[in-house]
Amino acid sequence: MHESVLESVAAAVGLQEGAPGVHRVLSAIRRLSPAPTRQVSRQTGIPVPVVAAVTNELRRRGLVTRDRPSRLTERGLALLGPDPALDLRCPGCDGGGLAIPEPLRAVADRLAALQARVPAADLALDQSHCTIATKLRRIALLLKLDLLPAESMLIVGDDDLMSLSLLAASQALGQPLVRRLAVVEISADLLGFIGEAQAELGNPGVQVDRCRHDLRDPLPDRLRGRFQTAMTDPPYTVAGARLFLSRVVEGLLPGPGRPIAFSFGPKGPDDTLAVQRAVAEIGLAVQASYRNFNEYEGSGVLGGVSHLSWLVTTTVTASAVPGHYAGPLYTAQSRVGRR
Repeated sequence: MHESVLESVAAAVGLQEGAPGVHRVLSAIRRLSPAPTRQVSRQTGIPVPVVAAVTNELRRRGLVTRDRPSRLTERGLALLGPDPALDLRCPGCDGGGLAIPEPLRAVADRLAALQARVPAADLALDQSHCTIATKLRRIALLLKLDLLPAESMLIVGDDDLMSLSLLAASQALGQPLVRRLAVVEISADLLGFIGEAQAELGNPGVQVDRCRHDLRDPLPDRLRGRFQTAMTDPPYTVAGARLFLSRVVEGLLPGPGRPIAFSFGPKGPDDTLAVQRAVAEIGLAVQASYRNFNEYEGSGVLGGVSHLSWLVTTTVTASAVPGHYAGPLYTAQSRVGRR
């Protein structure tokens, strides 16, 4: 009975995760009760509209109450069975797995003032600004992994203002976290804002190269094969991941072990496999992955979160898109698959 109910809900919604995905939604509702749809999305990695559709199907079957936020009915609780009711989150880092040191926390107000003035996110480009805490967590993680300080870094797409965050952190720490920093971005407004804010922040010993460029084309010659490390938060499509990672490896110095901080939103099993295949096709190796590491302002479809992976180059790393890319790239251009 248990599995047949889950399968019927998955079939009614067309859920790519199948019956196990429905089980995760039920478990998240029990754990979070009362459970807002957005929080269930964060817990499960299933987009908000899909969680809402699954929850509605569960209501039709009497497994979830009709009031909102959602709760399980007695029938729903019986379907799941006993709850261990264990709180496994780290109390020191609120479940994030990384504590932000005080010197980095000191720059939060300065970053917040900059973020309040940043040009609005362009949804057509899948832009969504990450939170101040996420900016600091990214820097802290790179420091923890000994990927910073670095001589050079390439940022491919910077609506998250990581370039300005690195400048502000460098000033707070009293040393440059990266000496040469290149930002590749298609938005002229965003690049202009980064330039203005950079002048306000001053120069903590970091040379910044701002490059307006459409990544459908290969990187300009001045950026190819020049950087020790890279960071990218591409459009949340398989094509976006494949293209942005291809441009990243064009900019990295040749040889194995060059690190990449790769942020990407949760996907269903088939799309996740496609992204993993793209990573392997480019010749990159996954060193570590951090679930729900990034939080965003807005970005409701993704539950406001994405994962961060630490990738490295290998002896066979090469761009999978050496020439011009002419296909669909952003979410609005891509056909929505079975989910």
